[in-house]
Amino acid sequence: MPTESPAPTPPDDRTASLALLVATLFWGASFTWAKAAGERVLHAAGLPPGAALGPILVLGWRFTVAGILWVILFPSARRGWSGASVTRTLIIGVPLGIGMISQHLGLDRTSEAVAAFLTSLTIIFVPLMMTIALRKPPRATMWIGVITAAVGIYLMTGPTPTGFGWGELFGLFASILFSLYILAVNALTPLDDPMRLTAGQFFVAGFISLFTCFFVKGGEQVMFSKQIVTLVLAKNVVWNFALLVIFATLGAYGILNRFQPRVDATRAALIYMIEPVLAAAFAWWMTGRGLERAGIIGAALILLANLVVELLAARTRVKVVVLD
Repeated sequence: MPTESPAPTPPDDRTASLALLVATLFWGASFTWAKAAGERVLHAAGLPPGAALGPILVLGWRFTVAGILWVILFPSARRGWSGASVTRTLIIGVPLGIGMISQHLGLDRTSEAVAAFLTSLTIIFVPLMMTIALRKPPRATMWIGVITAAVGIYLMTGPTPTGFGWGELFGLFASILFSLYILAVNALTPLDDPMRLTAGQFFVAGFISLFTCFFVKGGEQVMFSKQIVTLVLAKNVVWNFALLVIFATLGAYGILNRFQPRVDATRAALIYMIEPVLAAAFAWWMTGRGLERAGIIGAALILLANLVVELLAARTRVKVVVLD
């Protein structure tokens, strides 16, 4: 006779979704911290506003320090390394490092709204990559959320107002790399120790960022002097840097590598769509800059998309099993 029985642990775990939401909260706040830290590094280095060295140097130290702290805090991150583990950390860490650099370079060359819109295109690229490359299309309920959230992010941030330039190109490239990163985490983390892979990707992203500093204006002079350390410890930099390391890196990426593999990749991308909403809310709290009416509607649609997907997914957590 038919009876109701709990289904096996579903791919869209509610606890994991809530954990990723916390990570997204940290990333939303990190825009303000990173922008402030990068600008103050440039001021301390005597470089003009918008120079690439500030944000990239902060990125380099952010991930390097986070990697050192991670292996100190978690002994399992130091053990069991193999050639396969190194390969996996490179596959995960390279798109993360290059994507972060591209995102910050784009942010210096276009508006925050356009940068946020382009970064949020992961919600389109992830399901497309799953469908085309992996031949694993998302469920129909996910597409409902994807379309609703895409409309919401468009209303919230608006299209690019001045045409497609270098800033927009950097932002689009970052979105593609972040999509690859999401898929790589879901595919490779279950095959290894999440603590080990988290430490590895931090060091890979940190190395890529610090190495890139040699090729930007003022970078070579800074990298061969004591300024490489003193700039990050400068007045009004260290506090923002500490927040980036503790919350936006150790906290957020630690949560991501622990819980994202328990969530469908498209669902994870949908959760990360909340980041611009949280970033706008944090900026309003810190600076008083709020959203226009269209932006508020867009933010509401993004939140609604996540709620709808969560409710629809919850209906699949209990299945009817026919017993013989």
